Amino acid sequence: MSDYTTQDAVKMAFDGNAGGFRNAINDILMDKVKDAVELKKIQVASTFMSAETDSEEEYEIEGDTDGDQEV
Repeated sequence: MSDYTTQDAVKMAFDGNAGGFRNAINDILMDKVKDAVELKKIQVASTFMSAETDSEEEYEIEGDTDGDQEV
């Protein structure tokens, strides 16, 4: 969890504290990215094994593959 809030970041920006503003924004954004990644991991895990597959679908391979090709 971030040590900063958006209010802290805005206050630092108004006070001219560029380094503190940068750190606050980076922490806030990293928390948002971590949350988004965690949600995506949960979503993928919940649909990973339950996804429908086309097991009856056949794939056609072009050309001879049995080794008895004529030259």
